[in-house]
Amino acid sequence: MIKNYQNPIRRGMYPDPSIVRVGDTYYLANSTFEYYPGIAMAKSTDLLNWTSLTGVIQHPSQADLSQAKSNEGIFTVSLRYHDGHFYVITTNFAEFKTFLIRGTLTADGQNITWDQTRVEIDIAGIDPDIYFEAGHSYVQFTGYLDDQGTKGIQQVEINLTTGKVLRGPELLSYGAGGRDVEGPHIIKKTDWYYLLLAEGGTGVGHMITMLRSRNLWGPFTTEPGVNPLFTNRDRANEPLQNIGHADLFQDPQHNWWLTCLGTQPANVDFKQITNIGRETLLYPVTWNQAWPVIYQGVPTKTVDLSQFPRHAATLTKPQVLTDWTDDFDKTTLSPDWLTLRGPLADLQLNAGQLALPGKDRRFNDLGTPAFIGIRQAEATETFTLTVDPSTTLGTGQLGLASLINADHYAAILINATDDHHYQVFRQQQIADVQVHDLLGTLTELPTTFTLTNEPADKIFTVKTATQSLSFKTSALHLSNEGIAALNTGDIQGAYVLGNAKLVLTKATRSAQ
Repeated sequence: MIKNYQNPIRRGMYPDPSIVRVGDTYYLANSTFEYYPGIAMAKSTDLLNWTSLTGVIQHPSQADLSQAKSNEGIFTVSLRYHDGHFYVITTNFAEFKTFLIRGTLTADGQNITWDQTRVEIDIAGIDPDIYFEAGHSYVQFTGYLDDQGTKGIQQVEINLTTGKVLRGPELLSYGAGGRDVEGPHIIKKTDWYYLLLAEGGTGVGHMITMLRSRNLWGPFTTEPGVNPLFTNRDRANEPLQNIGHADLFQDPQHNWWLTCLGTQPANVDFKQITNIGRETLLYPVTWNQAWPVIYQGVPTKTVDLSQFPRHAATLTKPQVLTDWTDDFDKTTLSPDWLTLRGPLADLQLNAGQLALPGKDRRFNDLGTPAFIGIRQAEATETFTLTVDPSTTLGTGQLGLASLINADHYAAILINATDDHHYQVFRQQQIADVQVHDLLGTLTELPTTFTLTNEPADKIFTVKTATQSLSFKTSALHLSNEGIAALNTGDIQGAYVLGNAKLVLTKATRSAQ
């Protein structure tokens, strides 16, 4: 029997988790903001070990992310299963459109095929949830109630096929008293409708709250001592912070579980630095009385199941935290890779190689630059790209970059010289400050580019068989605190400019 496990269960930038169970398999959806494919998906049969699935949004007809600015794009996602179909509901902030996309399990049950068209819902808000009951479909969302930014949880009934609003919007609740009420989910239990919420802002004051009503349209109320239901807002020493945006679900034995987001800030010189972004957490829930009790009341990194034997009995496999490697030996790209705002149509996979042709577009240009990256998953880890000799430079540049948004990134890039050598540059932008420094010259094409992530620093290195050049920058520059926003985390990967073409034979991410 599993005695304990470690949070996060989904490491790296996987915020706003929503989980449903279909048969013996759990499915998890996460927000992706300006990254593509939109809406990350994963599956598991044991809740602790997750396999990435193809992301939901892969066509402009589903959502147009081409003009998504930093921290825009796909906001909070809700995932539900109804009458043999999956449904994701979300808001694309770049279009300010709320919509549903329907999915169906493939014949082999191994993946989900998503409709290429969406069903739009005419509501003014974000963070939608969908609830089904007795042939009716209801959408709850964070609505803007006036021109001063006042928020409240509203509800509409919709036609599931057309998205037409049949009733509402009507106000359900202003929340339990915290600022920025958001992330609603409706859960029905013993003739009560429970309204699960996030409040306090996506930061150190974040918290999970709950209200309930006998009627789906309210009024929703709470009781003294219930809220906040789960938070670390007054526990600065806990390794997990910013706890919020939760969802409740049941396992096959009808035990309740809660998934939520949280961050793992690193403590550096009396500062907290968050490079990884918001991650997916999991806790057992006891719900024998009127209100659920989440774990032992404190969101911890290690979850001790000694007081939860029924929950532990459903966890069939121990948690295995492994390093990540891509040898590019598949005919399709690993779903762990991300691009910005759209697909890279000219990317090539062939016989253990990935070829990435360059573009003139840079990070701070809207659209899709020639960048393909994966999430930073640990405060201390190493990410390496192995370069194939068939790589060509032309008059362009190529290398390894890490970014938290379009205006906060760092890269180590090379270009070719007329005498067949390679100049190495530090290219960095922090807000309106730009750095373009020559680090030195290599006499042959590099074999690897490496990013060493540490709590305080990021070290970018390029190597040949006999040479090595590197630079160091503060991790604070590429942190949530550095950009005063908490939507995204650091993404690291290959970056190609101009008419260069980078050919890779391997990419690895390993914890140190």
